[in-house]
Amino acid sequence: MQVNKYERAAQQESVLPGGYGMNQEELKKRLKGCEKVLIGLGEEWKLLPEQSDERREQISRAYQALYDLIKDKDYFIITMATDAKIYDTSLGSSLELAEISDQEEQIVLSCQGADEEMLARLDRVFPKKEVHRDSRRERIVAPCGNETWRQCSLACTKDIWEPGEIPDDICPHCGAPLTGNTMKAQVYIEEGYLPQWERYTRWLAGTLNRETMILELGAGFGSPGIIRFPFEKTAYLNQKAFFCRVHRKFPQIIEELAGRSAGILQDSVEWMAAYCLQGICEQ
Repeated sequence: MQVNKYERAAQQESVLPGGYGMNQEELKKRLKGCEKVLIGLGEEWKLLPEQSDERREQISRAYQALYDLIKDKDYFIITMATDAKIYDTSLGSSLELAEISDQEEQIVLSCQGADEEMLARLDRVFPKKEVHRDSRRERIVAPCGNETWRQCSLACTKDIWEPGEIPDDICPHCGAPLTGNTMKAQVYIEEGYLPQWERYTRWLAGTLNRETMILELGAGFGSPGIIRFPFEKTAYLNQKAFFCRVHRKFPQIIEELAGRSAGILQDSVEWMAAYCLQGICEQ
């Protein structure tokens, strides 16, 4: 019987220096037991013009699988893909709220014999605090930029425009052509992602000394300072973290993370998309 290549990706594992192979069943167990999930999506997740329809469908399936795996967890995603595809998936919903694991502790007072008036006074002195919950879209940061957003190619202004906001694609300030708001611009206007980066760093600070699953998918050495190296450092500093790296060429893990890491030699999109074929994805 011929084995589907997505099923094969789900079944295979690779033992590498500094870590060990981890199949999907173990990943699900670790996700179930953790408090926080940090996810990095690298170059392997980017849509390219020359990609086949099969690859595009595979990427869509991978996003759906990732959503179904983490939707009930307190997570944050940092993506290097500049195609904005993630915002068209369930992960990019601006209406659905993400989970939080670190609710502020409420002061609970026990006062025997207190009447309703006394309890009302206590509520005024110690009011319950409303805890803000982010939308799923607010749990994504794209430091490499967003191709669908437009900026002045000469960076004459810090303004950034959404798709279709400037119909002629010409800067209204200096007349220069607009270009995608990404790292490929001659001068990258970083103000587009910085508010989300601040949100991300605040969330990341809350992972220290917490049971954290760090899932790095498809991040190579194109820009290792964005995901690859920082994720290793985060895992190293947090002794309660488990680090899983999936990459088709470079899944090696530093020796300092031996015993609490996994390196998997697979295309990360294929590896994640395989979940849909196992019936994990909700249709």
